[in-house]
Amino acid sequence: MAGLQAPKLVALQHNYASGGQVLEAVLETAVQKGADLVLIQESRGETEKDSTRSHPSFRFIREKEGKAAKCWVAINRESQCQVTELKDLTRDCANYAQALEVKPPSSALIIIVNVYDRGQQRGSRERLAQWANWEAITRYSQVIIAGDMNAHSQMWNGRATSRRNAPFWENLISDHSLVVWNSEEATRVGGDNHSIIDVTLSSPGVELYWSIDSEAVTGSDHKVIMWEILGGTPNSRDSSKEVTGWDIRGWSGAGKSKEEQKAAREKEAAAQQCYLSSGKETAALDDTSSAEQVEEAAVALREAMVGTLNSHARAKRWCSRSKPWWTEELGELRKQLGRARRWLAGIGRTRDARRNLRRALRKAKKECWNKFLQEAEEREVWTAANYTALRLDRTGQALVDGEGNIAESQEEREAAILKGHFPKGPLGTYEPSAGGRAFELVDVHLVGYLLAKAANTVAPGDDRISADILKVFWQWDRQRITQLVRACIRTGYHPKIWKTAKGVVIPKPGKPDYTKVRAYRVISLLDVIGKLVERTAAHLIADHLERKQTLHEGQYGCRKRRSCVDAVAVLMNCTQQAWAGKKVAGALFMDVKSAFNIQQC
Repeated sequence: MAGLQAPKLVALQHNYASGGQVLEAVLETAVQKGADLVLIQESRGETEKDSTRSHPSFRFIREKEGKAAKCWVAINRESQCQVTELKDLTRDCANYAQALEVKPPSSALIIIVNVYDRGQQRGSRERLAQWANWEAITRYSQVIIAGDMNAHSQMWNGRATSRRNAPFWENLISDHSLVVWNSEEATRVGGDNHSIIDVTLSSPGVELYWSIDSEAVTGSDHKVIMWEILGGTPNSRDSSKEVTGWDIRGWSGAGKSKEEQKAAREKEAAAQQCYLSSGKETAALDDTSSAEQVEEAAVALREAMVGTLNSHARAKRWCSRSKPWWTEELGELRKQLGRARRWLAGIGRTRDARRNLRRALRKAKKECWNKFLQEAEEREVWTAANYTALRLDRTGQALVDGEGNIAESQEEREAAILKGHFPKGPLGTYEPSAGGRAFELVDVHLVGYLLAKAANTVAPGDDRISADILKVFWQWDRQRITQLVRACIRTGYHPKIWKTAKGVVIPKPGKPDYTKVRAYRVISLLDVIGKLVERTAAHLIADHLERKQTLHEGQYGCRKRRSCVDAVAVLMNCTQQAWAGKKVAGALFMDVKSAFNIQQC
């Protein structure tokens, strides 16, 4: 069951490049975002004075004046987190690294290391931040390393054309299985290169939601990075489950320059080779394969697809601040405002730049909304109501089950929802009959036709593989997927790996009491490959019944060129005819409670 989790700590990280106005701007952004901590890099040199000595909303942990203060941390005075600096871990770093012990309320300790990796110790090629006691730091169960690494590597920037100052951080990531949370978005503006030098790393047991705040304008050439540490038991779940999907746009050369198209083709070729090589270890299915072999093939197919995506695609993680209306024009206007503030261009020019950005923001949002309404197809237009209706936030809501028991913890709420929405039905004794020949109709053309009809916008299931990604694997090896679908139809066996659904709990609007379990709806998300087999079976059954003309004329569900609208039209026609004959028309409506949820398969 997919449960929502509230953040137990919110932090910002930002390199503000020795500018007082920049620091004040990022602190104001932190106040607006409700951040507990602000990790600041490159704040002042040895001979510089503090540009911001105090702030009403924050207290600082920083080096004394007269010493280089390359790392600061600002702590929100209203935060309930206890923060202590661990100077022994960074004793030899001259404040180019800053280790903090953070204790959120009702949660385990977290070690956060603030890094500015640039300065060098005399007589050594190592940079000062690398002199921290990293061996001791990485022994903690929950560690976050964030800051300006001043390093370029394809390990966190797939578009990096050079590898500079990266070996130390690459080795640290590899040796301790650290998670890189950066997306493909640049963290530093200016210049011709796509620069990602502000990096966020964590130990595998940390659940982190990471994003770049595109609206925050500070005047620095670095962007403001925001991340949230989520609640939960450390190491209680596989870190790979934090990935909600993969972005394979890097494999496509559409709309890119010749060099980028070449790089995209190389990425796709490498991914295709990885996928095809994994299939060589699995025996091909045929018309004599058993149900056990079908199960093994389904498991091997998922492992091959997930392994390929983990190695050659960018992982996507859920973020509540994604902005579909953001454009390159807004990014350029944001840069202009930053330059005006940073270069002290005058109140007039700064005001004009700010006004231009705000106008462009309003225009972009309006155009995005109008485009959605104009291009929405059929039922998609009704989703507009979801964006205009009042949002219900029931995270952490205590529930009362049908027996009056109160569920408060996340585990108790999940158990109550499972019991209330998925009651145990009678044990089934159905065994598929042998000897059917419908599987002979399953070929590459039929499976490809049904897969092409699958919408790319449908949410994926437990395997996190969406329809558009499955279509790419289909182009690479159509025979493998066709053989699996055909074997499932022939044996009447649906692999167990496809029977795990990811449940998304949604409150029903207009309910008087949201403490009741039945005031919520559970959306079950299944694997796309499993739904492809179901779609194939439904197509074969419907085609057979239509050809034999065995369906009742009043059957409208699951039939081509028939829908609920036709049923309503027939009902209205019968009612009007009854009224015309001075008769009474009656209708009986029946609904089977939890009909789908109690099916045993």
